[in-house]
Amino acid sequence: MTSETLVELVPSVEPYEKHTAIMIWVVKIGGLLSIIATSFTMRDILTRFLHGETVRLTSKLIFEWALACMGASFWSAFMSTWMVPEDSGVYMASGNQTTCTFQGFLDSFLYGITVLTYTVLAIVYCFLVKFKRKDELSMSRNLILILGISPTICFILAAAPLFNDAYNYTELHTCGLAEYPLGCLSHLTPDCERGENARKFWVTRFFIVCWANFFIIVAVVVLIRSIFARESRMTRHEGTIGRSSINDDTSRSKRAMWQGIWYILAFEVSWGAWYAFQFIRISADKDMNSRSFYDLDVSAILYIASVTYPTQGVWISMVYFRPKYLKFRQRIPEDLRVASVLRVLNLSVPRCLTAEWWDRRNDKSKKNASTNESKEPSSGEQNNHEGGQDNNINNFVSKTDDTQC
Repeated sequence: MTSETLVELVPSVEPYEKHTAIMIWVVKIGGLLSIIATSFTMRDILTRFLHGETVRLTSKLIFEWALACMGASFWSAFMSTWMVPEDSGVYMASGNQTTCTFQGFLDSFLYGITVLTYTVLAIVYCFLVKFKRKDELSMSRNLILILGISPTICFILAAAPLFNDAYNYTELHTCGLAEYPLGCLSHLTPDCERGENARKFWVTRFFIVCWANFFIIVAVVVLIRSIFARESRMTRHEGTIGRSSINDDTSRSKRAMWQGIWYILAFEVSWGAWYAFQFIRISADKDMNSRSFYDLDVSAILYIASVTYPTQGVWISMVYFRPKYLKFRQRIPEDLRVASVLRVLNLSVPRCLTAEWWDRRNDKSKKNASTNESKEPSSGEQNNHEGGQDNNINNFVSKTDDTQC
């Protein structure tokens, strides 16, 4: 959908609100894509659990992240301004103060879980790889502690603003931590009706998120350092351990290292622009006579953030399925990449996407061409030959995959 189309849908708004309308549609679409991606991730983990397979601790953490990300993508990104008070005048606003407060609470609570759960995942992943521990943990107090720490902290942080009525429309795409009316925290504007401490809340939340990202980066640095240190030690003892054992262990360690790096890169790509925007907000003069975030001259960052952070479920789910995808590519490299993706998602693969089907089809075509060159069949023989060819292809196709193109 182009910006011109969106502008035609809202011809009466001010110029800066046209850009808001565009970003609102982008955020909604991104949230929908994130919901679909996280549903595949949860489905894969649940399928393995229902089949009696051992679900790793990291997979349990990813399931918790995916569940929170799906909820946040729906209530915050996809619903967006549909839950904003209608009297705000924002594009597609059709809610009230109650729906706005509800959305603001879920935005802080669920997105907070995604950040803190990812922090716990990075630390646990680093610990398992560094100390070569098994990625398993039974249903015990330790597991409950690891899985419960993020929701508990986030619930406390998200519930505190409720007592200050600090969840209001933020003049972006959703309700969140903001004062009402907007700009009332400046001494040049009237007193606030709601959210006098909103700024303190979102500054506190931002610094907690910064510390979480600090621990994530430290965990990755420790992971990389431990992998190379282990490789160096094993190289020094090559004579006693054996070259093949060293290669196998190093290969597994490096695969684990790169998987961790890809997880962190996906996370930082998703949230990087949003963090930059929040930092600019905090750095700006709190007493400035400004009512709009767009006066901060951060439109480019907002456009990037409107694409990246609602689609975090897509990026991180891609990293989750990456090892399985690489296995399918190594096992059947001739197949089209789309076929490998469908197999990873446990979906039916159309037969025309498999290399075997195309090879058989090409072989049949070459055989028919050589036959026609050597012998000119009669009309009856031509019909019989073509009929046999179609039947052979159908028989082969029926043995490959479940569906046709």
